[in-house]
Amino acid sequence: MLVAAIGLGIAAGFGWIGDLFKDEKPPLYVSGTRSPLAAVTTVPAPQPSAVSSAPANLTPAPGAPSPVPSAGQAEAEKQGISYQQEYLCPWKAWVVNKPPSAFGSLPVGKDNQPDPALINDRTAADPGVTHLVIDVQPVDSRPMLVKELRIKILKRSPAPAAATATLVGLQSGQCGEGPATLEAAADLDGTADFATVRVTEGSSLPQELADGRTLHIDLRVRTRACDCVWVPEIVWGQDGKVHRTEFRIDGKDFHTAATAGLQRKAWVMDLDTMAWSERSFDESILK
Repeated sequence: MLVAAIGLGIAAGFGWIGDLFKDEKPPLYVSGTRSPLAAVTTVPAPQPSAVSSAPANLTPAPGAPSPVPSAGQAEAEKQGISYQQEYLCPWKAWVVNKPPSAFGSLPVGKDNQPDPALINDRTAADPGVTHLVIDVQPVDSRPMLVKELRIKILKRSPAPAAATATLVGLQSGQCGEGPATLEAAADLDGTADFATVRVTEGSSLPQELADGRTLHIDLRVRTRACDCVWVPEIVWGQDGKVHRTEFRIDGKDFHTAATAGLQRKAWVMDLDTMAWSERSFDESILK
C-alpha cells in the first residue's frame, strides 16, 4: 500500500536530495529527499520593542520563510500581549554500534562534522525511524498505474544491545519552519520479508499517473525491535505489464535500528560561539 500524499514543502536545510534514476523498461523516474529528525522548540515571540526577530540560536534555516504573525497576533502585540512561536530544530542522530565508552568526548572533527572513525555507513543506523519523501513520475504521456509501495527488508537482526551500541545525537543546524504533515508509515517489526505501508485517511491506491503528473510519497518507517536494512519497492504497471522499482539515495540501502535500552549521548552547538556542549538527548525527535 502507498500514500498519494499532498505536495510536501520542505524548507531549505530540512532535506537532502536523493539520487534520480531511470528504470529501463518502461521508463520511470524516482527521486526523493531524506528529512532529518527535528525537535519542536517553542519560544516567546518578540515584543514590539524587540530588536531581533528571534534568539540567535533560533535563526530560521537559510532560505526558509521568516515567521510572520497573523493579524490577530499583531494586534495582540500592540497591546503588549506576547504569543509563542514554534520552530523545528534539526538533529543528526544515529544508533552507533560502539559502546557508550567510545563517546566520552564530542564525536566531531575540526570541521564540526561527525567523526568518520566513529560514525559512518558501516557503524551507524537511523534511530528508530527513517523519514523519506519519494516522488514518482513517468517520463512520457502514457498512463501508468502505481499499484503498491512496500518495504523490502534486506537484512533483519536483533535490536542492538546496550553494551555494544549507543544512541548519539548532534544538533548543529539552524532552526526554521518544518515539513508538512506526514502521510504514511510502515513498521519493520515482525518476521516477514516485506513490511506494509499504512496509508493515512483520504489516500489510496492504485493511483494513475499521466501527462507529467507526479505522485508524492511522504513516508516514515519505524522499528522498536530490530536492526533492519531495507529499501522501498514501488510496484507499478504500464501497457499491461507489472514492474518493480527499488528506491535508494546515493545508491545506499536504508538502515534503521531500535533504540530501547540504549544509553543516550547528545551534544548541541551554540550558534553564537560555535562551541559544543553536552545536553540531554531530546526524545521528541524519535516520535
